[in-house]
Amino acid sequence: REVCTGDIQAHAAQALQNLDRVLKAAGVERSQVVFCRVYTPSNEYWGPINAVYTQFFGEHKPGRVVVSTTPLHFGCLVEIECIAELEAHD
Repeated sequence: REVCTGDIQAHAAQALQNLDRVLKAAGVERSQVVFCRVYTPSNEYWGPINAVYTQFFGEHKPGRVVVSTTPLHFGCLVEIECIAELEAHD
């Protein structure tokens, strides 16, 4: 639960690792993610974030939007929320 340090790619990698832990805890695969919203304090960061994001998801391409914000909580440079599609269970 420590705030990430390092460059923008390190922040993006940490945000995606956190996302992956939440997905796994919920029993959800990356392929079930249908949409991500990426928050960053500057749209100048999008190129490096996109490089890490693309590597994380591979061939899977969920919808996404990038939101340029004011500074993020605790000095983070990337926050990511996602929506995953789950199968209904009877």
